[in-house]
Amino acid sequence: MCSCSTRCPLALLVERPSRPRRRDRRHATVEQHWDVVGTLSLPFLSIDRHDGAVELRQLESFVVVAEELHFGRAAARLQVSGPPLSQQIRRLEREVGATLFDRHTRAVALTPAGAAFLPRARRALAAADEATDAAREAAAGSTGSVRLGFAGPSSNAWLYRTARRFRAHRPRARLVLVTGRFSGELAEDLRADRVDAALIRTPVDDDGLVVHEIDRHRLVAALPEEHPLAGRDAIDLAELAHDPFVAYPARRMAVMRTPVDAACLHAGFLPRIEQEAPETHTLLSLVGAGVGVGLALEATAELRTPGVVLVPLTEPPEVPLALAWKADAENPVLAALLQAAGVGGADVRGVGPV
Repeated sequence: MCSCSTRCPLALLVERPSRPRRRDRRHATVEQHWDVVGTLSLPFLSIDRHDGAVELRQLESFVVVAEELHFGRAAARLQVSGPPLSQQIRRLEREVGATLFDRHTRAVALTPAGAAFLPRARRALAAADEATDAAREAAAGSTGSVRLGFAGPSSNAWLYRTARRFRAHRPRARLVLVTGRFSGELAEDLRADRVDAALIRTPVDDDGLVVHEIDRHRLVAALPEEHPLAGRDAIDLAELAHDPFVAYPARRMAVMRTPVDAACLHAGFLPRIEQEAPETHTLLSLVGAGVGVGLALEATAELRTPGVVLVPLTEPPEVPLALAWKADAENPVLAALLQAAGVGGADVRGVGPV
C-alpha cells in the first residue's frame, strides 16, 4: 500500500474500492485502468485531456445524441436507458476535458467544443469500421496478394486462363508473378517463403510441399530450319544421335534436363551438349542460330522462334506440369488461386477460405 494519502491514484490502483468511485476529474484516469478494452486514441483532439483514451461506444453515443439533440430519443436509438447514456456522455466530457453539450430543461445543444468534436468523432467511427472491414476482407482472402513462381513460357496458356479466373473471383487481390527460376529452385523458394505457389515441372524434392499435377506436355525436337530432318512429319529421336545439342543447365536444378537426358538414353545415346541455355527463349534462339538441335515442350510452339522448326517425335516422352505450395501455407489469398487453377478437394483443405 502506498504511504501517501488515500486520494493518491497509486493507492486506488493497488486496492480497488468496493463502493462506487467519485466522478470528479481527478479520478477520471483511474477509472480508465478498470475499463481499457475497446478504447481508441484520438491524437487530433487539442483540448485538455488526461490520457486521450476514448472508447468507441462513447463516440457512438456522442454522435447519436448530437444528431438527435435529445437524450431520450438517442437512448431509444442506442437501445439503452437514459441514465447510463447520460453517465457515458459525462464520462466522455471528463476524458476530453470540455463540456460537449449544453443541457437545459427542454433542449440539448452542442457547445463550441462539441461542434468541433462531432466531425472528428464521425471520422474516428468510420475509420474503426473501415479497419474492421479491411481486417475481415484480408482474413477471407478478398484482398492482399499471392506470389506465383513459374519456370518458363511453356506454361503461358495455363497462366493466362488461371489469371483471368483469379481476377474474376478476387478482383481486389493481386497475383504477383515471379519468373526466371527453374523448377528445383522454385521448390526451394516455396520452402523459404519467397513465393506462395509455383508452377513446376516434376519430379522435384517435395519435402514440406503439396504437389498437384495439372497437365502433361510432350517433348518435340527443335531443329534449325536448314536441318535435313526439318521437313519431316515426325522423327525418331535416335536420328539425332550425332547432332550437337543445346540443353538446359545441369547445375541449376533445371528439372527439364532430366527428361531430355533420359529420352536420349532411352533412344540409345548420350547427348553431346554443345551449349547450355538458361531458359527456353535462349535455347530456341541458339537452335535457330545453328548451334545445335534441342528437345523442347510442344507448348513452346506458341513462341514462333525465327529459324526454328518443331518436329514431333515418334515416341514422345511426357513431362508433368504441377502446381505446388507449402503444406502449412497460411496466405488466405492462396486458396483463391488454387480454386482458379481448378485445384480442389483434400489438396486445398486447410489452406484458407475460398
